Amino acid sequence: MIVTELERFLAFAGRAVPAAFGAGLEPAALRAHWRRAGQAIGARLVLACARERLVESDLQDMSLQTCSLSLPLRRLRAFELHAADLDASDLPELAELLPRLLPALAPPVRARLARELGDSRWNLALARVAADLRERTCSMGHLWRGPLDPENLVVDGHPWHPMSKTRLGLRAWEDLRHGPDQLAQAPVHAVDLARGDALLAAEAVFADISRELFPAPAPGYVRLPVHALQLRRLPRLLGPLWGDRVRPVAVAPRSARALLSLRTVALAVPALHLKLAVDIHTTSARRQVSPASVHNGPPIAALLRRIQAADPHTRRGLRIQPDLAAAGLDPRHGPVAGQLGVVVRPDLAPLAREVARDPAPPLGHAPSDMSPSTFPVEHVPEVIVCAALGERRPGGDLLLRELAAAYPGDLRVRLAAFFADYLDQLVPPLLRLLTAHGVALEAHLQNALLVHAGGRPRGFLVRDLGGVRLHRGRLAAGGHAPALASDSFVITHELAEAQGKLMHTLVHAHLAAVIGWVDDAGGPDPAQLWPEVRRIFQHHLERWSTEPALARACADDRAFFGAATCRSKALLAMRIDERVSDYAYTEVANALAAGYSSPAA
Repeated sequence: MIVTELERFLAFAGRAVPAAFGAGLEPAALRAHWRRAGQAIGARLVLACARERLVESDLQDMSLQTCSLSLPLRRLRAFELHAADLDASDLPELAELLPRLLPALAPPVRARLARELGDSRWNLALARVAADLRERTCSMGHLWRGPLDPENLVVDGHPWHPMSKTRLGLRAWEDLRHGPDQLAQAPVHAVDLARGDALLAAEAVFADISRELFPAPAPGYVRLPVHALQLRRLPRLLGPLWGDRVRPVAVAPRSARALLSLRTVALAVPALHLKLAVDIHTTSARRQVSPASVHNGPPIAALLRRIQAADPHTRRGLRIQPDLAAAGLDPRHGPVAGQLGVVVRPDLAPLAREVARDPAPPLGHAPSDMSPSTFPVEHVPEVIVCAALGERRPGGDLLLRELAAAYPGDLRVRLAAFFADYLDQLVPPLLRLLTAHGVALEAHLQNALLVHAGGRPRGFLVRDLGGVRLHRGRLAAGGHAPALASDSFVITHELAEAQGKLMHTLVHAHLAAVIGWVDDAGGPDPAQLWPEVRRIFQHHLERWSTEPALARACADDRAFFGAATCRSKALLAMRIDERVSDYAYTEVANALAAGYSSPAA
């Protein structure tokens, strides 16, 4: 008898979810979440095919027409990141939709994409089951067994990637236990690595932290923390190294909570974040810790620390979570080296308190009674990952509306004021890092965290230095020459690559989503908000151009960010070709261009 994916999902969710959370959902609700997840992933696939010019398409009467399919749209959005109307859509099942859209794909490629899309659908459905159950459980006053940090409330993941919830290599029960949108359990174990086979960055710091986590290893070995998921996989992944140069350690694991990226975990004692290798494929890549990441993290953190100390424009309202130390397998072990590695970062709370103590940023649209004296720094700042702003706490309102509640006026005015302050604090330091120093941080929704205290935003934290782009020319002009690994893709001679990194992460993958959420939450139309984004880019570039050393850089960045069209990452095309760091692009109208006209709703 053939068992369908729906039947598998119903059987798993019907048994495993109640065992994990102490309660479950009725079969009709499980079926509804399964269907809704399929429509959501299918809509992302159709939109990606059209946006990346993989199919001929046409917009007609608030629907996208392509391949004899019609996808109803709820809103037309900038950069062709349109919002589908899932209540009205009736797309075929993914198994039928993929060959209908892309019939020319080679069978092995189609099978691989189908597997990734199907896994994305499964995990999205399970995340929505957990969110539904969480809301019901908390509304009845019962204890929820998973964490309630905003980091663990994010349901949909990446704002437009069709593979937004893909977690290949993770079994269903592992996802339920370890997924950040599920129980988010992340026990940290230890292994001992022969010293001669270890790559260490900030070795003394790492040794101190390792001793805080676990008892000291035997002489000649380095003790590395390892995610519970990876520990089970290491014997297979490391082959003859396992049991010889890499040895399991019989020590009690440390409890930790999975953060949004799943393989980055937060420990309460000691208060640390650990980025760990886990051999699973999420969204677009397998999540290893490469030797280059081990080598580069602390030097890049030191570079950013020097830049922020010397240039207050880059520090005001912005802190960067540093890579304190790192360890892994020596690169001479080849591709397997990325399977064992850790990057150590400090807890975010001290950084958030620093941001809250910064001089108050411009108030934007906020009224005069919202002065710093009204909001003293004694308020304990809350750190909210920006990817959660479109979510709601159990029993509460959308986080966006909740955070804007301290502003006066009706809902629309409050959301406009909140966004004005958000924008005024987020863009200037990130843009200054690029223009004055050649550093493009990866400030997308998962890596950017809002610091909120006393009724208003106070600034931002940015994490994960593995995806930054550094421009050699601008770094050299500032007297910077970081000692990076020879095979590092994070440093480039191409200015457009560094500019494009900030454009993609900050504008396309961050502000576009936030503007959409503000619109959905009852705020101003995006046609009123995109000119504000354009204004803040142009205002600061004009202002800094009076600094003689920056005149050329400001002119180059004005031309780039204000161009009529821009390149945007073609994430589906990259999955078709299995590209990760070698980007593919599509060309779209630029919402930051002076002559840009927002698409009609």
